[in-house]
Amino acid sequence: MKIVVIMAKCPNCKKELTKPKKSWTYGIFKVQAYSCDCGTNFREYTKAGKHSFMLKLKKGKGFVKV
Repeated sequence: MKIVVIMAKCPNCKKELTKPKKSWTYGIFKVQAYSCDCGTNFREYTKAGKHSFMLKLKKGKGFVKV
């Protein structure tokens, strides 16, 4: 049996992050919030275990789709 670790990549510096800062469900999506060492905050949205889209915090604009 293989254990698969899902890692999120920072949209800014491409560093792989394993542990989300916070996670919750939003409708049909599972949302995981990450904070990278480079100062980027982003959220990863998954549906049925597959990546759907990512939102990145942009100063003055809020969260925008990456």
